[in-house]
Amino acid sequence: MSVKDKEIIENRFGPLWSGPESVAIGDRIFTLLEIKRAFGFGEGDIIGIDLQALPDGRYAYRYYDGDDRRIVVFVFDGTLDILEEHRAHIAEWLGDEYHKTGIVAFIPDDLLGLLRKKMFGNGSGPAL
Repeated sequence: MSVKDKEIIENRFGPLWSGPESVAIGDRIFTLLEIKRAFGFGEGDIIGIDLQALPDGRYAYRYYDGDDRRIVVFVFDGTLDILEEHRAHIAEWLGDEYHKTGIVAFIPDDLLGLLRKKMFGNGSGPAL
């Protein structure tokens, strides 16, 4: 993966946390947690970031995969069939800070918190 992957994720889907935490699919509203469960992610190291309604009946689910420390985007349709997947390592956002994190790199909530702090500063930005 390269910086290009990060650019695709940001250029096509906006900055991280810029989308809503729920999206209407058909006649139902899905939250981040419901989409996470619909894709079969249990209580593992998957942390939802945001959702988006895209043109042509497509949707995007952006999340952090703590197992491989990547920001991931699934583009899917109204039946939850995955049409595209994009991945970029969190180090693409954190830069040199990533290599200084030590054990934090293995604690998904803390590592994502570090990214939020870098992006939004202390006490700002969307809620987790």
